Amino acid sequence: MLAQTVSIWYNIDMNSYDFDDTIFRGNSMRRFSIFCTLRLPYLLLYLPVIIVAMLLRAVRILNKNVYLLLLEGFVLFVPNVERFVQKFWDKNMCRVKQWYLDCRREDDIVISATPFFVVGEACKRLGVSCVATDFSAKGKLNGKHCHGKYKVKYFCEKYDNAPLTAYYSDSKSDVPLWRYAEKGYLVKGDKIFLVYQNGQKIEPPCRV
Repeated sequence: MLAQTVSIWYNIDMNSYDFDDTIFRGNSMRRFSIFCTLRLPYLLLYLPVIIVAMLLRAVRILNKNVYLLLLEGFVLFVPNVERFVQKFWDKNMCRVKQWYLDCRREDDIVISATPFFVVGEACKRLGVSCVATDFSAKGKLNGKHCHGKYKVKYFCEKYDNAPLTAYYSDSKSDVPLWRYAEKGYLVKGDKIFLVYQNGQKIEPPCRV
């Protein structure tokens, strides 16, 4: 996007957001899984894989990357995934939070661990850019999930270490991006708290 390019190269304030439970109410990949299963009941046969993955993650046998890969593996059994993605967002764009819609800008960047083939469509409809997990609808994962420190890595690779004015997230796993941005905001429902500024943690958090 031209606006995004101008923001980066001319140092105009640029804001970035996590997606799930930050600007979107709920977990989009989980909701997409349920959406597909309701229409393709045979996907229930994949449920044991998910349960085992959750148990192994709970006892720390699986790392985060492998765990998420197993949870997302159901897409291998969804025919014409792109059509399902389109229909999913036809029904779920209404879950984007109003506070975000009120402040949305064309140079916003969503940075999410959700696979790009899912969250990228939502960002396209919002008219914003997206950095997300490079996991294809055919089950191929390139690199690591865009989670934790890898969010900083993939953002910097794509945008040539551009500065971020602010990053908004519901999760403490995003501390690396909160520290990277000039300001880091914790989102709880519709409440927003400043928790990091210039790489330093703020105690107590300041509601904005």
